Amino acid sequence: MDLTVLAPRSRTMRPFPEPYPVRRFPYLPWSSCELVAERTMVDAPPGHLVQLPAYLASAYLHSLMDSYHLVHTHLAIPMGVLAAHNPRGTPQLVTCHGSDCAQPSRNGCLAPAVRHALRKADRVVAVSETVRQQALRLGAQPERTETIYIGVDTERFRPPRKRRTPPTVGVLSRMVPDKRVEEILLAMRMLQRRVDARLLIGGDGSHLPRLKDYASKLGLQGTSFLGRVHDAPKFHRLCDVHATASTCEGLSVSMQEAMASGCATVAADTRSSRELVVDGVDGRLFRPGDIKCLSRCLEDAMGSPSLGVKARETVVARFNVDKNYRQYLRAYEEAAG
Repeated sequence: MDLTVLAPRSRTMRPFPEPYPVRRFPYLPWSSCELVAERTMVDAPPGHLVQLPAYLASAYLHSLMDSYHLVHTHLAIPMGVLAAHNPRGTPQLVTCHGSDCAQPSRNGCLAPAVRHALRKADRVVAVSETVRQQALRLGAQPERTETIYIGVDTERFRPPRKRRTPPTVGVLSRMVPDKRVEEILLAMRMLQRRVDARLLIGGDGSHLPRLKDYASKLGLQGTSFLGRVHDAPKFHRLCDVHATASTCEGLSVSMQEAMASGCATVAADTRSSRELVVDGVDGRLFRPGDIKCLSRCLEDAMGSPSLGVKARETVVARFNVDKNYRQYLRAYEEAAG
């Protein structure tokens, strides 16, 4: 298979060390002014979103420069909508990651566009069973829709040879309100009254300054905000426990990577997290919004190294990228006819 990746020009993204071409398209005359591609559409401020028409127009025109047997877009909106209007009628596979299927329930005006993209697609792939059900409710055709987990490179994401002390809780995500990182900060304050523990927070976003101020007001000890993380395997090797309080994940890639790295996972009890974690076996699940329960689960995870061992076994068996990419190759063949 010959693969070409089309992606926006970026001021912050490092070059991909991959054996296939990555074509980065401009969407404004000056790269220093290009802002909309530096964040996801969900958390981009209004000042960035004014560039969206130029961004989409450039993406559409660059996608027509060459002919392909198949176009694989990520997210039903906006890229899936663009691919649905390819004048060549090129077969299309769209991967739904979660936010594209969840946003129409919050903003009804998006539903027609998402429905159009899903119905026009020759194949729809969801990153979790939860997202597949959302896509079906939005109009995806059942016979053309399946779940393929993104998967993790279990060679890159491996447990460290030796864990450090004191135990460290890690959070790696976009710093936006939907991630509910404040709940983890509150739980850590309770936890630090009982045990010696550190908190390592990686990720950037509009909510980051507020979270830093909140951690300072809580008086959290041993808490570090690293900002954007470029080396996720190294980050997870520094942690013993991975925590996420979000209730709107499609299927958290960060959680899968942490589990592959041998971290005991503590996550909000949602349908998508239950696809990854069996409570008490390879992680702990807590009632969403229950800070005391979250704090207890963090303490339990710290005292149960076997959870991290089992977590890696789960990822190797079910979420290994070497297994899942073959499912994509089959889906490509079926979509391209």
